Amino acid sequence: MLRTPIGRLRAVSLLEGLSYLVLLYCSIVMKRIQGHEEAINLPGMIHGALFIILCLLLWLVRKPSGWSYPRCAIVFIAALLPFGPFFVEPWLKQEDARVRNAGPKDAS
Repeated sequence: MLRTPIGRLRAVSLLEGLSYLVLLYCSIVMKRIQGHEEAINLPGMIHGALFIILCLLLWLVRKPSGWSYPRCAIVFIAALLPFGPFFVEPWLKQEDARVRNAGPKDAS
């Protein structure tokens, strides 16, 4: 999975989606219900860092994969939704296989 640019995007997307769910749990249960005000500090920083990495990888993957901006927007919007990354994962896996099978593109 980590050998291709889309594979790295897939990995970070899944980690970012998981970190979002952990952050939601911490903010709802631990902070609001149990009253631990500091409960979202570490999960929030981790999620924020993963989101930034996801955005950077999405930018780097766009041109070599031949994706248009609307296609990239699908991945970006999915990252904003709690279970979105898990829904786009099969499509990303398919795109990764498509790009791998197409071989390297001409740089010109």
